[in-house]
Amino acid sequence: MKSSWTILILSKENRGIRKFSMSPLIVSLAVGFVVFLAAFSGFAGYKLYHLRVDLSRVASIKQKAVEQSRQIVALSEKVSMLDEEMNILRTFNRHLMGIAKIDLNASDELNGIGGGSEPIQAANGTEALTEKILTRELHSHIKQLGDDIVIERDVAKDLLAEIERQRSLLAHTPGSWPARGWVTSRYGWRNSPFTGKREYHKGVDIASRKGTPIHAPADGIVTSYYKNGAYGNFMVINHGYGIVTRYAHLHDAVAKVGQPVRKGDKVALIGNTGRSTGSHLHYEVLVNGIHVNPQRYMLK
Repeated sequence: MKSSWTILILSKENRGIRKFSMSPLIVSLAVGFVVFLAAFSGFAGYKLYHLRVDLSRVASIKQKAVEQSRQIVALSEKVSMLDEEMNILRTFNRHLMGIAKIDLNASDELNGIGGGSEPIQAANGTEALTEKILTRELHSHIKQLGDDIVIERDVAKDLLAEIERQRSLLAHTPGSWPARGWVTSRYGWRNSPFTGKREYHKGVDIASRKGTPIHAPADGIVTSYYKNGAYGNFMVINHGYGIVTRYAHLHDAVAKVGQPVRKGDKVALIGNTGRSTGSHLHYEVLVNGIHVNPQRYMLK
C-alpha cells in the first residue's frame, strides 16, 4: 500500500476542513524546489551585489583614467607653451649674436629647432588617446624641452661671456684724445727738430699749456712713472689685452704707480721736461709691444 501525506486546512469561518493528499515524492519535490528557489535567490543576490560593486569600481577606474588623461593633456599644453617660450629665447639669443657680431662657432646641434610645438590633443569617442600614448608623447615633449634648455643655457653663457669680453675690451681700448691741444708732430718719419735729420717718430706730439691735465684714454693701471732721459718725466699705463699707452715730457703725475684708472680720469699734467722745444705731450700707443699710430685711437 502506498503511503501518502495528508494536509488539513482549517478555515476561520468554520466552513469545514479541507483535506489534501500528496505522495511523499511530490512533497519532496516541492520542498526541494522551495530550497532551490531560496538558494538560487541567495546566490543571485550575492552575484548581483558583487556585480554592482564591480561596476562601481569600473566606473571609478574609468573616471580616474579620464581625469588622468585630462591632467596629462593640460600638462602637455603647459609644456608646449614652455617650448614656444624656448623658441623665443633661442631666436633672441641668435638675434643678439647678430647685433653684437658674435660668432660662437655654433654647430648644427646648437642651431636645431625643437619639435612638439603643438599640444597633445585627446580624440573624441572610441578613438580617445590612451594614457600610455599620452604619457609617451609628454615624455618626448619634456625631453626635447630639457635638451633645448641645456643648449640655450650654454649659448647664453657663451654669449654673455663674449659680450662681457667685448665690453671690457672696448673699455680698455684707447678711444679719445689724452689732452686738449693740437698736434705739432705726427707719427712716422719726420725731420728731427734738433738735428734736422730723418728719424722715425714713434708717437704724436700734442702742444698745450704747461699744467694742462692729461686724462686716461681707457681703463687701465698705472704701471710706472719715472725720469727717462730725453723723455723727461715719463708715465706708462697698461690697459690689458696687450695695449699700453706712454706719456712723456710731463710736468708731474697725478695718479700713483699701481693705481687703477678709468677712462677720463686725470693721470698727469703736461710739461716741458726732458729733450723738448716747448710745453707738449709726447703720446705713444703700443699693441702687443709694437708701436702703432696713436691717432687711430684718438677718435674724440
